[in-house]
Amino acid sequence: MKTNETLYLKSLNLQNFATFENQEIQFDIKFNAIVGETGSGKSLILDALQIIFGARADKKLIRKNAEFATIEAVFSTNDQTIKTYFHDIGHPFDGNEIVVKRIIFANESSKSYLNFQSCSASLLSSFAKRFVDLVGQFENQKLLSEDYQLVLLDSYAGLEGDIKDYQNLFSQLSAFKKDFNDLIQEKNLRAQREDYVRFQLEELERLTPSLEDEAELLKKKDLILNVEKRQQVLGSLASAISEDEINLLDLLKTCLSKADKSGGIVSEEITAKLYEVKALLEDVSYDLSKDLNATPDDENIEEIMDRLDTYQKLKRKFGGSTEEMIKAFAEFRAELDSFFQVDDKIALISKKISDLENRCQTFAEELHNIRKARAEALSQELTTKVRDLKMNGATLKINVNKNETLGAKGFSKIDFIAETNPGEGFFKVKEIASGGELSRILLAVRQILSSNDTISVFLFDEIDTGIGGETAISIGKSLQSVAEYSQVLAITHLPQIASFATQIINVSKTTKVIEDQPRTLSIIELAMGAQRESFIRAMNPEI
Repeated sequence: MKTNETLYLKSLNLQNFATFENQEIQFDIKFNAIVGETGSGKSLILDALQIIFGARADKKLIRKNAEFATIEAVFSTNDQTIKTYFHDIGHPFDGNEIVVKRIIFANESSKSYLNFQSCSASLLSSFAKRFVDLVGQFENQKLLSEDYQLVLLDSYAGLEGDIKDYQNLFSQLSAFKKDFNDLIQEKNLRAQREDYVRFQLEELERLTPSLEDEAELLKKKDLILNVEKRQQVLGSLASAISEDEINLLDLLKTCLSKADKSGGIVSEEITAKLYEVKALLEDVSYDLSKDLNATPDDENIEEIMDRLDTYQKLKRKFGGSTEEMIKAFAEFRAELDSFFQVDDKIALISKKISDLENRCQTFAEELHNIRKARAEALSQELTTKVRDLKMNGATLKINVNKNETLGAKGFSKIDFIAETNPGEGFFKVKEIASGGELSRILLAVRQILSSNDTISVFLFDEIDTGIGGETAISIGKSLQSVAEYSQVLAITHLPQIASFATQIINVSKTTKVIEDQPRTLSIIELAMGAQRESFIRAMNPEI
C-alpha cells in the first residue's frame, strides 16, 4: 500500500524569483496549508512548482536587477519502483533524494536539471504527470480526462495487474499489425519493382551468361573468321610430315630401313626410339588430316556473333564485365525469390493477428464486465463523499460503455456524470459543475482513491473559493484524509481548512530599501503543532 513516504516534496528553494529573494520552504510529509494575505506571494509558490514540473518559465518572474532566477525542489522517496523509474529515464540518484532545478535567465534560454544532469522540460512534465496533481479553479485537471478516469476506476477495481497482462497482449497485436501494414506497403511498392526485375531476368536468362560460354564463343568466332589461314598452316604442316615428295615420314622410314639392315651397328634402343618417333609423326599426320577435313559450320557464325553482341550489350548495362553481369543475374534471382517470401510472411502474420484479436477481445470483455460492476460501487461511494462535503442532493455516476474498437486498455469508455441538484438530469462533470463543486467532486475522488493512485503529491490552489462554514470544515477533514496516504499542499484563506493542516506555511510581505528604492519581499514562516494557532487566529480575528 502507498504511504506518504512513497514520494513527497521535502523542500523548495527560491532565489531571485518574483518577490522571493532567497527563501527555502521545508514541507511536512502530510498536510501543508499555505496561508497569507492577498498579494503576499502564496500563489507564487505553486507557480514555482509548476515550473519545476516542466511549465514554461516566464522571464518576467526574474527579480528586478537580477541576471537569473533559480528554483530548486528536493523530493524524498523510499520506493524502489520510483527509483527504477528514474534509472530507466536516465536520471538515477543515490540515497533517497530526487533533485529538480530550473534556472531562468534574463538573456538566454532557461535550463533544467534532474538529479544534477541536464534534461528537457518535457521530461520534468512526464515525471509530474506520473506523481503530482494540481487542482485549481482554472486548471485542466487530470481527473477530468476520461483516460485518467479509467485509470482510477481500474485502480479502485484492483485491475492493475490484469491491465498490464492485457497491454502486453495488445502490444503484441499492435506490433504484428504494424508488421502486416509494413509488408502490405512493401508489397505494393514492390509491384512496380517486380515488373522491372522480371524484365531484366528475362533478358539475362535468354543469354544465361557464363565465363566458359563466352570463352567458347570467342574461340568459335576466331576459328570461323580465320579458316583460310588455318587451312594454309595446317596444310603446310601435313605436307611436310607426309604429303610432300620428300617428307618426314618417308625420310624416317628410310632411316629405319638402314637401322634394321645395319647388322647390329645401330643399337636396338636407338631403333626402338626411331619407331616411337615414327608412331608419333603418324598420329600428328592423322590429327592434321582430320582438322583439315573439319569444315566450320558457316551457318552458325551469325548466331555466334549475335550472342557475343548480346554479351557486350549486357556488360555495358550491368557493370562493364561478364563477372558483374553474372553477379547481377544472381541478385535479380534472389530479389524475385524475396517477393514470394513477402506473400508467405503476410499469410503467417495475418493468422497471428486473427488469433491475438480473439484473445484480446475475450480479455477486454472480462475487464469491461469487472469495470461495470466496480463503477457502480465507486459511484455510490463518490455520491456519499460529495454529500458529506455539503453538496446536498448531488449524485455522481460512472457509466462504462463500449468503444467500437479495441484500445491499449480494452474497449471500455468512461462517462463521469453528475446531477448536482435532484431532477435536473445528469451531465458530464466538467460541463456542469461550478468551480467550488468541481473542487469538492475532485476532492471526493482523491479521498477514495488516494491510497491506490500513483499520485503522491496533491497541490490544491484556492480550493476554498466560494465556500465557508460547515462546507469548509468538511473540506478540511477531506484534505486531512487524503494526507493520510499522499502529501497535500493547499492554498487557503479559511481558518476552518487551515486548522486541519499538519503544518502552516505563512507567506507575508515586507518592504526592503535597496539603492534608495523600496522593494517588496515575500517572507516564509513555518508553524506546526500549537504554533499554528496564532496564524489560524490571524486568518479570522473573530474566531
